[in-house]
Amino acid sequence: MAGFTLLQRTTPDEVLSRVFGVVHSLFFATVAVGAILAPRLVDAIGVRWSLVAVGAVLPVLALATRVPLVRLDDASVDHHRELELLRTIPIFSPLSAPILEGLAGRLQPVRVGAGEAIVRQGEPGDRFYVVAAGEVEVAVDGHPQATQGPGEHFGEIALLRDVPRTATVTARTDAELFALERNDFLAAVTGHSGSAEAAEAVVGARLGMSTI
Repeated sequence: MAGFTLLQRTTPDEVLSRVFGVVHSLFFATVAVGAILAPRLVDAIGVRWSLVAVGAVLPVLALATRVPLVRLDDASVDHHRELELLRTIPIFSPLSAPILEGLAGRLQPVRVGAGEAIVRQGEPGDRFYVVAAGEVEVAVDGHPQATQGPGEHFGEIALLRDVPRTATVTARTDAELFALERNDFLAAVTGHSGSAEAAEAVVGARLGMSTI
């Protein structure tokens, strides 16, 4: 599990699928090699010592690679904060850990000052936003509708319905946000039925309240 996580954190997105393809190919190749060698090993040293020899392979490999793996883990980017934020959002909670890890790595930090508009009503939607710190105000046709704080999000309606922004969101205080690009958001949400249903529920509720 740690190995797959490290691969996802350290491999560029454009070659990630090919890297995992190679890893899985090697896995099945080792299974085939093991099926060929196992009878010969049992014939040579018996069942008991064959089990001992095979069982010792992983501990030996773990000890031999411990230092370089720890260095690689230390050098990888830690997206723990972003990952925890995504897990609290109902739209993303149905997604698997590897997909969430990938999304966390694609989040872009955005810092805004108090009074600064983040999105404006009527503009094209290009990003989904998660509030990490501070507060933002949501207004429709110039009328305040809601205030959002850490862990809350906005921008999904324009992306999912392919319509202009339905509200203006302005920072009430200095705020820190994370932004997810349109294509990354849609690929993750629409590709999973549970996530798509949760997203539609959020959109329906917000449209019914005349907010974003």
